[in-house]
Amino acid sequence: MAMTQQAAYLFNPEQDLAMAYGGDNYTAPPFARQLQRDLRLLPAWLAPAGSLVVVDERDVEADNQWLMSQGLDVQAASLQSVAALPSVQLRPWGWNATLRKRLLSEGVADEWLPTPDELAWMRRLAHRRTTIALHRGIALLLGHQLCPQPVELQHRAEVLDFMHAHSGCYLKQPWSGSGRGIYHVFDADNDPHAVHWVEGALQRQGSLLCEVALDKVQDFAVEFACADGDCRLTGYSVFACDRHSQFESGVVDSSAALHAYLSSCYAQLDHVVEVVRQALLSEVAPHYNGPVGVDMMLYRSAPQAIAINPCVEVNLRTTMGMVTSALGERHGLRGRYVITTCDDVIGRNLLPCDQQTRYRAMIIE
Repeated sequence: MAMTQQAAYLFNPEQDLAMAYGGDNYTAPPFARQLQRDLRLLPAWLAPAGSLVVVDERDVEADNQWLMSQGLDVQAASLQSVAALPSVQLRPWGWNATLRKRLLSEGVADEWLPTPDELAWMRRLAHRRTTIALHRGIALLLGHQLCPQPVELQHRAEVLDFMHAHSGCYLKQPWSGSGRGIYHVFDADNDPHAVHWVEGALQRQGSLLCEVALDKVQDFAVEFACADGDCRLTGYSVFACDRHSQFESGVVDSSAALHAYLSSCYAQLDHVVEVVRQALLSEVAPHYNGPVGVDMMLYRSAPQAIAINPCVEVNLRTTMGMVTSALGERHGLRGRYVITTCDDVIGRNLLPCDQQTRYRAMIIE
């Protein structure tokens, strides 16, 4: 019988920024480096028993003591010690060219890493135009369109026309995520900053994805895993965003409870989720192995009618929704998951804290 390969998890929250950069010499900004330091053990809540979580050498001993105190059968290890193992399956938050170069420089075997061609495919799929392809695939499978589809525009005049034609619209940079790279145009006639943002975004990334505003009822995501050309459903997450579309909090509950809630709001949920899975089989699974989070939205299409946007975002990486799903389903925790910089929030700390900690992951009531 073949031995199960040990997995080593690595938290690199700058993934979306590095993917937008595109090259292999990206330097994360200070906030991302602080987030990586403070939330380095977050994958421990996702990792199967016996896995490793990569941390800085100086944190290994203290982090292992903390993991034991939480009853998590996961071990902290330095990157150097992981690189010295005879075989391991690396599972970062997300893959990018800069991470590949860093791991190679630390002695990680090339055969453990995605090839440059595979990374190029990941970056191509991480472009927000993948949402357009999925919308088209979903509409083709269903025989009708579920919601207005995003459009990709390359010229300043086109984007400004869209802004003025669609009050409250959203403008999204092609490579960005977690609410970053999104501009919510509240009032196109009285927002001079929007024009400058559009000009800068077009100069940096060449196009913008433009979406009409919907009367949102609930943000949620469906989590999938792609492997060897297949795509399987792994869970659900229900979350809230602030007015700028950045993650604010997530519900921690069982998969059954989350599914029951969403199904009670939208009776055709299971059918739509299966159609999304089939669209991923066609558009993503042939070119990518790893976790996929598809953000969706329930919205009010009429005073008494709830509709669904089946593809707001596609995340080819681990997501906070996958964390909340694991916390509720595997660890039996309940509450609301937040990442906070406030010291006076009362709740359960999910990660160790010290005097240098700025960001804390917590479950609150």
